[in-house]
Amino acid sequence: MKTYNFIINDDKYKARVLEYKDNNIRVEVNGVEYCVEIESEESQAIPRLIRSEKLKSSVSLTSLQKTKSVSAASGVKAPIPGLIQSILVKEGERVNEGDPVLILEAMKMESEITTDISGVIKKILIKEGDSVLEGDLLIKIGE
Repeated sequence: MKTYNFIINDDKYKARVLEYKDNNIRVEVNGVEYCVEIESEESQAIPRLIRSEKLKSSVSLTSLQKTKSVSAASGVKAPIPGLIQSILVKEGERVNEGDPVLILEAMKMESEITTDISGVIKKILIKEGDSVLEGDLLIKIGE
């Protein structure tokens, strides 16, 4: 279904409508699934959305404690949504598999993010203080 990108108070949110049936909507926001009910009141022309309890989370505590990042052949991607605390490398620098490249804060925990590939830092796509979503490409690595 449809995906929406929001920025609220400088925080980025990626919302995807999974299912829309009658007055109920299943929506995923930054990897967390919610069931939303549209409540229509006779006196209101516009229905209002009521957030219900969350259904499931795609981020577990054990995945937050790991220091290995999710990366692809082209670089380092954010393993979870969070805030960039510090960048440990510079463009043009050579890195080896397992080298730390940045510190990501998520849920008040700092995680050292490492690269799964060796190569040269081609482009740093983020800066300290940036909010990132799970899967965002943060650093491009090449030969």
